[in-house]
Amino acid sequence: MSAQSVFRRSLLGLSFVLVLVNVPLAQEKEFGEIVTSSHVLDGRNYFGQNGSKGKPADHDDEFIFKGGMFRSTSCDKYGFKEGRYETTESEGIIYFKAATASPSHGQMFWEGQIDGDSLKGTFLWTKERWYWDIRKEYWFKAELKQ
Repeated sequence: MSAQSVFRRSLLGLSFVLVLVNVPLAQEKEFGEIVTSSHVLDGRNYFGQNGSKGKPADHDDEFIFKGGMFRSTSCDKYGFKEGRYETTESEGIIYFKAATASPSHGQMFWEGQIDGDSLKGTFLWTKERWYWDIRKEYWFKAELKQ
């Protein structure tokens, strides 16, 4: 196989992957759950706390859903920006996932659920370094701001 043929196949494979990454989740049905696009939680702010997995709370936090984006205010001082969120709903509980990133402190991957006015969940902080990687788990819990 020629180098040009290998290059074309690689580009075709990369194009396929890029198309899959950009497939919208809006209104897909999967296992009885309805996946909806961002904005379901827009306008909601929750006040609560977070802490390292298995330990007591060590930060007060506000969780903000606005314009299809999610933000944790306790992460602002580390340069974490708001990130897009997606939701699913099942049996009256709203589940969400989000990812936030900081130019200097890595990424956080959030998973949570909202039942009535209560928000709870976990997040994973990761940062890749050349000499060692950070991978730390946290929990959060909050109530809807009235």
